[in-house]
This record gives sequence, C-alpha cells and structure tokens, in this order.
Amino acid sequence: MSSRRIILTLLVCALAATASFTLNAQSGARRTPTPQVSPTPQPSPEQEQIKIFTEEVRLPVVAFNDYGGFDPSLEMDDLLVLEDGVPQQIRSIQRIPANVLLLLDTGNEITLAKSVDLTRAIALRVVGALGVEQRVAVMQFNERVELLQDWTSDRAQVAEALKKKLYSGKRSRLSEGVQTAAEKLQETPAGSRHVVIVTDGVEAAGGRVVYSEAVKRLVASQATVHIISYTQLVRQAIDERNKGGSFKKGDGVQRDGNPGGQDPTLPPGMTRSPSFKLGSIDLDRQMRRWYKKYSESTKESEKRLVALAGETGGQMLLPTSKEAMLAEGEEVARDIGSQYVITYAPKRPLAESPAGEYRRVEIAARRTGLTLRARRGYVVNTAAQ
Repeated sequence: MSSRRIILTLLVCALAATASFTLNAQSGARRTPTPQVSPTPQPSPEQEQIKIFTEEVRLPVVAFNDYGGFDPSLEMDDLLVLEDGVPQQIRSIQRIPANVLLLLDTGNEITLAKSVDLTRAIALRVVGALGVEQRVAVMQFNERVELLQDWTSDRAQVAEALKKKLYSGKRSRLSEGVQTAAEKLQETPAGSRHVVIVTDGVEAAGGRVVYSEAVKRLVASQATVHIISYTQLVRQAIDERNKGGSFKKGDGVQRDGNPGGQDPTLPPGMTRSPSFKLGSIDLDRQMRRWYKKYSESTKESEKRLVALAGETGGQMLLPTSKEAMLAEGEEVARDIGSQYVITYAPKRPLAESPAGEYRRVEIAARRTGLTLRARRGYVVNTAAQ
C-alpha cells in the first residue's frame, strides 16, 4: 500500500472517531435532566370561595358602668355570650366606625306637634354629635321613600341635604321606608350598621309593603335601630286640643260693649251693655274624631317601635317636649359612639343552618357593676357570609 493511501485511511478513521465522540456527548447531554421551576399553584374558584366564607358572628354591644356612663375598659373576660343557650368562645372585641342611616318621617304632619322643622333639627343634632369617623346617609319617607344623601363622612354635605331637601307630605309610608333602609344597609359592613328613625310610627293605609315583612328584613340586616318617637308629644298636643269636649268654656272677662268710644247710633252719653264670653261650641266634630283616632294609633305604633328597638339592641326614646326631643338626638349619637363589636364563631356552624333561620343570643356581664345591651338574636344568611 502506498504511503498516500495509508495517510488517507488514517484521516478517515480520525474523522469517524471524532464524529462518534461528538454524537455520544450530545446524546449524554440530552440524557442529563434539566432542573425545572415549579409554578406557584393558583387557587381554583371553589378554593377561593371556601377561603372567603367565614364562620363568624359580629355582635354589637353597648357597655355601661355603675354610673350609667360608657365603660371604655370592656374585655373579653367580662362577657358571657350564649347562642340558643350554648356558651360561645369570643374571638375578639373591638370598636369600629359606624355607618348611620337617618330615616326621617315627613308624612302625616299635624301642626300640633310633629313637624318637618323639628325633625330636621333633631337630625342635625344627631349628625353634629357623631364622631368624625362615622359615615352618614339620609332618607325621608312620606308618600314615597327618597334618598337625600348617600354615605359620606362630610358633615357639611349632610347638613346641606337636611336643610334643602327635606319636605313634608300628606301620607306616611313607614313600612316602605323600613324595607328600603334594610336594602341600603347591605352596602356597609356587618357590625357597623345603625338606623336612627324619627317618627310617630303611624302610617297611612294602602301601602304596598306589609310592616311585619319590612321589620323582618331590617332585623335580618343585623342593624341596631334607634328610635326617637313623636308618640307622647303628639298625644299631649291632641289631649290639650280636645280638652273640655265640644263646648269650650269662656274666660269670663267683661268686655266693653262700645270699645271704639261713643256709638253714633245711640243718644249722647249712652253706651251698649258690656259682654261676657261664656264659651264656644266646636262644630268640627269630624276633625275631633280624626285627632282622637290618630291618638289611639300612636299607642299601637309605640308598642311596635318599642319591640323593634329592643330586638335590635337599640333605644326607644319617648320625649315629652320639643327640647327633650332635641336632646335625645345627641343621646343617640353618644350611644352609637359607645358601641363595641364582639366576634365569635358559633359552635353550631352557620353552614349547617338553612338561610333565614333565627338564632337567639343572650349576653351577660361577668364583672360587677357592668351593664350590657345587645340585640336578642340574628337571622342566618349564609349567602352574605
């Protein structure tokens, strides 16, 4: 074999060996596993829903000391909470900003006591005494329900709405007002909901909403309801008007029979005989009967309003003068600012209850000298949890 052939053969073998080594190296690289970064797991819609759902009840509570004033030192160990008779484990106790809906009755106005001007003044007292962190909305009801001011912490804006938008109507639709208030409160967090109603509770017939159903909705909203009632003030004014029956006794004062001086129709030196007002007869018997019926209606409405305030842990205030009504506006504001919110997880899970089930709640003080006020129960609404 010539030297040239030998050299060519060696070159071919070298090239073949080089190609084989390269292929093996590449094959080895493919066989070596490459580290992979695991993606962060994303929750499914079902998991997210489970995460959001909480088994928690928020219970607003007002605490008073021995002197009837607000107790600022309330602690979890001071309280015993029973749900349907079963003691509950309190998770937290705190104070949170309130959302206060003013629900103002401007219908069925009788000038003897109830008036838009007085209702406006009471509402302004409430707003002026609330803390700056509290939010306020304003509704009025007469023939219809109207939102005058949406939720705001701007006190000047609320005052402007009260001064310029409040007006009187011929009829009062309390049930419609209560139902609309319950719907409006759903825009606010549970535990922070308050309604201040200024009314005498008497509403005109023919409304589209049944009072008992409207109250159920308001109770289900878990709001605290405070009521400043016209009922006693109205009855006092009606009793005063109708006092003495149809015959009104005169004052018995002698009046000059010729008050303007000499009567030109009489001879000189002569005057007419003096007169005495013995009394007068009220010929408007229909109006008297209307007032009497209205007075009786306030007694029935008062019972309903007392029950509503008591069920929700609020106050039913029955002032007997205009000055007292104005003062009660400030009292309500102080009560709202003095409220705690207690949270607990019910030992019987909420998810086990059908929507609409009522659970009775009792709260007792474990500390001497402590007085507590809270709502009497709540309606389970799993869809809202």
